[in-house]
Amino acid sequence: MISAEELAVTLTVLMIPDYRTDNPYQTLLSKALENQGVKVLVPCGYRRVFPIYRAIKSKEKINILHLHWISPYFKGKTIFTKSIYALKLLIDIFLTKWAGVKIVWTYHNHISHDSLFIFLEKWLQQNLFNLADTIIVHHASSIEDIAQNFKIERLKFAVIPHGHYRGIYGSLISQIEARKALGIPLDSRIYLNLGMLRPYKGLESLLKVWSENQEFLQASTLLIAGKALDELFLQKLTKLAASAQGVIIHADFVEDSKIHLYFSAADVVVLPFEKILTSGSLILAMSYSKPIIAPRTNSIVETLGAGDWLLYEFADNQGLLKSLKASTEVDLNKLTNLVRNGCDKLSWDNIGIKTYHVYENVLKN
Repeated sequence: MISAEELAVTLTVLMIPDYRTDNPYQTLLSKALENQGVKVLVPCGYRRVFPIYRAIKSKEKINILHLHWISPYFKGKTIFTKSIYALKLLIDIFLTKWAGVKIVWTYHNHISHDSLFIFLEKWLQQNLFNLADTIIVHHASSIEDIAQNFKIERLKFAVIPHGHYRGIYGSLISQIEARKALGIPLDSRIYLNLGMLRPYKGLESLLKVWSENQEFLQASTLLIAGKALDELFLQKLTKLAASAQGVIIHADFVEDSKIHLYFSAADVVVLPFEKILTSGSLILAMSYSKPIIAPRTNSIVETLGAGDWLLYEFADNQGLLKSLKASTEVDLNKLTNLVRNGCDKLSWDNIGIKTYHVYENVLKN
């Protein structure tokens, strides 16, 4: 237990892992927390043995460990190596709790992208759920599923949305200017998919639907932009794209300074995920107020709100096609306004306040 007076002057959080270079999420969250008087620290350097506990012991008094992604602590390409790292992480977290530090875990993904040993990762997650004092999820709709699958009390969860990315990557410019800069058609309807090229994002299905429905898409262009981690996967996408008209693939890493060009050029963003819990791509598209085609999952509906006109049912084999057709018929300007209103609700100020209250409750219990 900690008193309100002590809380006001001692609330210090160690946020791990440090992903600020690749993702602005933690920087934005830290700033929002600092506005609430929270001191946010991140690990310095690399420690091979029990890095979390050692980071706790080497800094000033830490009240809360806020864990985000587990990937850096769950390394290896073999089941043996993965198992060793899983055990090390659990011991690390146990030692941290033993030192009197509360554990808050933001559960961003059901399973890490491209996970090699799903059963082992779920075993690790089960133990982390048990060790954590509070689990933050971005969607209320995900609590029931997680609670049932992992036998976790629902009172252990807190719902705090993922904040927007407005103002991070530059503002929108004129559509024509952006298209000229990217060297893409000026008078076409542009459908954009931007981000790392990975199998779970459903790009193969998108290209298949596109190639099989050229008639109504003849005035449209599909622009896929991002770096592929797997060369064979890129070759597969390139081959599929070659069989369709109106497909452009920019298969390079998109620098932060160019992200606004792609969204400025686009009419609609298409995100045909095959599996997803929290999508940075969705929130980035919302941050630019773009109409979005995506599967109608509970988490996407909850995030997008009233701007859900172009969502489709996962179970419908024609769902993606129907949404592409619908995008040529609806009022995209009105839909843009609805997406903008939905993004307004992802304010970092509110997220900072809610996260502070989570910390406050954890320390009082």
